[in-house]
Amino acid sequence: MAEVPLHRQFAGQARLVRLLLWRIGDSTDIDECLAAARSAGMIGADDEAFLRKALSMEEGQREGSSVGQVAELPVGKDTIVRLRRCVDKLNQADSA
Repeated sequence: MAEVPLHRQFAGQARLVRLLLWRIGDSTDIDECLAAARSAGMIGADDEAFLRKALSMEEGQREGSSVGQVAELPVGKDTIVRLRRCVDKLNQADSA
């Protein structure tokens, strides 16, 4: 079985982060949701800055014009791992 390309893994994780934030903030306003997650102690300032950048990149990828441009996003395995850690933080803290 072929490995899922990094840009697709990135998109999936970023979308999952967005959904979790919407649930945490009970809103679709990302600023409100990130503020709610920070005030609840789910993420720190560094995570918030990273997530803002990642969500912006994912949005650009989604609105991007061609697959070639999507594949050129500067996303590496470290980015995917950090997104997964953020998903875990948001999911574990919210599940209680």
